[in-house]
Parts: sequence; structure tokens; C-alpha cells
Amino acid sequence: MCIRSLCGRPRTRSASKQAVADAATVPGCVKLARAQFPGSAPFHNNARHADHMETKPVSPAGASTESLENVTRSVARDGTSYVVTLERTFPNAPEALWTSCTTPDGLSRWFEPVDGELAQGGRYRLTASGTSGTIEHCQPHTDLRVTWEYDGDVSRVRLTLDPAGAGTRLTLHHTVADNEHWAQYGPAATGIGWDGALLALALALGDEGTDVQAAMSAFNDAEEGKRFVESAADRWCIAHLSAGADPDDAHESAARTASFYLGDE
Repeated sequence: MCIRSLCGRPRTRSASKQAVADAATVPGCVKLARAQFPGSAPFHNNARHADHMETKPVSPAGASTESLENVTRSVARDGTSYVVTLERTFPNAPEALWTSCTTPDGLSRWFEPVDGELAQGGRYRLTASGTSGTIEHCQPHTDLRVTWEYDGDVSRVRLTLDPAGAGTRLTLHHTVADNEHWAQYGPAATGIGWDGALLALALALGDEGTDVQAAMSAFNDAEEGKRFVESAADRWCIAHLSAGADPDDAHESAARTASFYLGDE
């Protein structure tokens, strides 16, 4: 079976694994987060309506503020877990986002190389970080649900795509445990990494000629990258407060997370 995406086709015994060539470094926010925040991979402003946006070449420094403003963030309780949610509308068709988010070629360009039995019920592995999991549900161009396993920690990620004018609304839910780690770092530990990932995705979708990995690496080392982390942490603090968190806890956990991302902790 030729592996084409994280969906592929329903799992079969004869399905084979296909390795993906190594790519450049994972976008810094996501890679750094996994070392300390295994549940990760960063104003509740609604994303602009897709038919008012144009696809154009972008750079991290030029697109970072827009990316932060165009992401809607929320936090919700779900039993013994918390669901960290990000929504952003892109001016691209669902098929383009699906290809970028589920195929080996698409993911290696802005996120990580992936290999494994890429079909519903199969196992995937992100080769740069070692994150792996099971593809629990896959409806092409619409809905992807996977377990997110790293260093003994297991959480769940769901990605949905919905038409929005001339573009597509991407919604990412990451369900993580309510534990000591959450009490110390809160939703920013997961959210900042995904904010960085959505910025990288926007670069990949905006200009096929952009070396996204190199651009994000330079951005994360620059002052603009530090401001991005600080601003994302502030926005996750607001989302945490909106979910009913104690104000002191929300501010302190966001500050601790930002300090770690910036190398101050």
C-alpha cells in the first residue's frame, strides 16, 4: 500500500511502513516544548473571514502578529482532563490544509517528518522528536483524531477542517491531563507550541518557495520570536482566566511557561 497521508485507507495486515527522508529542524517552539511539556508539540480575537484574505508570501516576523491575532484560544474542562483549543481561518481550500497537515511531504516542510502505518488504526511516528501515537479516526479533508505519546505521557489531538467563506477554518483540540504539570504550567505549555506550529503552517501555505524550517529557526532566535512567545503566553493567560482559573494561578503559570520557552527557567 502506498502511504499517502495520516489517513491513507483502513488499516490492513499487509500495510507496510514507509520512511520519510530527514528534514530540517522542527519549528523551535514545538521542539523546545516537548522537552519539558510532553503534552504540546501559544484576547479571543476571531479569525478574519476567509474571503477577505489573500494568499501571499510571508515571513515569520511579518506574519507573527497577524497569526497571534487571528487565532481564537479557549480552555475547557472535560472530566479529569483539560481541552486546549485553537481556531484559525486560512484562505486555502480544505484539501490544501489536509495535505499540509497529514502527508509526509506536507508535514516535513513545516512541522516534522513522519513515518509509520499511516491509516486509520495504524501507528505514526514523528521522527525528529520521537512523538508517536495511534490514528484513531480519519475522515479525509474533515476530521483527524490521534493519540499523542511522548516519553510515557499520553494525550489526544483532534484536528477538524470546516469551510469558511472562500477558505477553511482549522480547529485543533489538544486534551491533556489535569495533573501537577497542568497546575504548574497551565494551558500555555501546550498552547504556545501549537501557536508556533500554526505560524509555521501559515508560512508553508502562503509561499511554496519559503524554507519554513530555516525561517522559523531564525525567527525563534530573534527578538521577534521572544516577543511572540511572551504575547502568546499572555493570550493563553486570558483564555485560562476566561475558563474560570484563579487569577494568580493563571498569571503565574503563564509566566513560568514563557520563562521556560525563553530559556530563563
